[in-house]
Parts: sequence; structure tokens; C-alpha cells
Amino acid sequence: MAGISQSETIYRVLNPNGDPFRYRPNNLKELEIIGLVLWVTEGDRTQLSLSNGSPSIIATYLDFLRRVCHLKEEKIKAVIHCHDTIPYDQCISFWSKITKISYDRFTKPHIKKDHGGKRKYPYGILRIAATNIKLVRIFNERLKELNLSRD
Repeated sequence: MAGISQSETIYRVLNPNGDPFRYRPNNLKELEIIGLVLWVTEGDRTQLSLSNGSPSIIATYLDFLRRVCHLKEEKIKAVIHCHDTIPYDQCISFWSKITKISYDRFTKPHIKKDHGGKRKYPYGILRIAATNIKLVRIFNERLKELNLSRD
């Protein structure tokens, strides 16, 4: 494999069937822009990940990943960051319904001891955990084209 970088070799090993996505905004330009803005403001600079406690923001971002990016479902995982005031099974049930992500794709939660106070998000913050370096590059290119790149 002369001429292929180590990162490209690793990418091919992790994705033996080719890219796990098809970036096709087509007639979903508004959803594309919303998804990119959510990612640039709430997401991770090096991954497709995004953290938020708002069910509508999480659902919209997942809609973007599924309908605009056509990211393979098995590449999307979730992590719940919550307090011990509500049983974890209630939190995962809540977020699974919102996200349509099966329980087996939720990774080990981050549960903190509650020290009192009112919770804006009683079921915690959800982190959509997904990664694909090529899709991250596409996101950054599209944001530059829209004059919305990260500073």
C-alpha cells in the first residue's frame, strides 16, 4: 500500500466496506444548515459528537445525521451524563424514545452524586457519540462555504 498514509490505512481497516455515510443534503438544505450550526456550536471539533439536554436539539441533530449524512445507524452511539436522583433505567428509557437508539448502543453512563438543587434536565445531558474523520472534514468545508467556520 505504497503512498497511503497511516491514517488512511486505519480508516480503511475501520471501514472495510467504504465510507459509512453518504453526505447528500439534496432538498434538505435547511436541515443541513441547522445540523451544521448545532455541531459547530454544541459539538466536538474532531468528531461528529454533540452534547445537549434538550430533546428537540438532540432529535434534530440525529435527524441531520440520518437524513442528510446518511450515517450508518450502528455508527451512532449515546452516553448519558446524569445525577443519581433518577434511576438510570428511567434516563435510558427517556433518551432511547427521543433518539430511537437501542439500549445496546448506549455506552457506560456518567452518573454524578446529586448535591441538591433544581435540575433543568432531569434525565441528564445526552452525548451523541459518533466519529468519522472524512465527515468531519465535509462539515468543516460546508461551514466555510456558508461563512460559519469555527474561529
